[in-house]
Amino acid sequence: MMRKKSREGSIPVKIMVVLILLAALTLSSGCINKLMQKSSDSAQAGDSVPQDTPGMNATSSPAGAQPSALQQMPGAQMTPAKSDVVTEVAPYLTPDPYPILHGTRINDTPIENPLDRTPEFEKTYTLEGNATGLQVNVAEGPLYIVYQVTPKYDCMVSPDSCRGNLAASVNRPYMTITVRDNQTKEVVAQDGYAREYSSDTGRYEITISSIDETTGEPVTTTASPGPRYIKIYKEGVYHITIEGAYLDVNVKILTGASPSRLDVGNGDTSSSAPTPGETPPDDGF
Repeated sequence: MMRKKSREGSIPVKIMVVLILLAALTLSSGCINKLMQKSSDSAQAGDSVPQDTPGMNATSSPAGAQPSALQQMPGAQMTPAKSDVVTEVAPYLTPDPYPILHGTRINDTPIENPLDRTPEFEKTYTLEGNATGLQVNVAEGPLYIVYQVTPKYDCMVSPDSCRGNLAASVNRPYMTITVRDNQTKEVVAQDGYAREYSSDTGRYEITISSIDETTGEPVTTTASPGPRYIKIYKEGVYHITIEGAYLDVNVKILTGASPSRLDVGNGDTSSSAPTPGETPPDDGF
């Protein structure tokens, strides 16, 4: 009797499980229908108006999409876009260190050589692989850096002294003078002695032999090119670096404001201007 009652009591339970499953299937089918309807509506809207979706790639783009639409998407642009417009602009050029053109008039004969003025600075340096620096304030241009080199081994006069041997190494003198703008550190001028520069020491004498056309006798003429120098027209503050080895160099600094030897000579600093209380001489006017 007990077994029969348990079997009869289990029948309603099975019925309830079946009803719950049917209800779940009914609800899920309704949700599925709603999702299918929303997906179809979005697909129709996508065909009429293209969507600008950042995640869209090139393969999933609509067939009628324009290239401009693809360029707006960062993921679709693989190569830089080509420019269709070319505009002519001003080029970037190296600034001219000498913007003002200085020249000598054809009929203007200078009274004296500017290198013969009284230098504002003069010193002899012994270079043995070291370097030295100078700072020059040029209130009135031009700036002249005059230098004369005395090499310990002159390779031009005595080439054997620069070749070296088993007992001594090669001792070839050299020097470099670099002038920079003290504010921008830009190199304004550069020159030197030996290596990539001239081997002129600034004190050589040139002997020229010729024959006089009138007498037919040989004539020997001796000339000296004078000291070497670096000339800078622009005013300003400059930094000068002098480096080299195996030589002595005498450096003179002259500017447009350097006193003339014609006005100041042999320690005489007197001028033609009248002193206070003195009557100026009568010049006839």
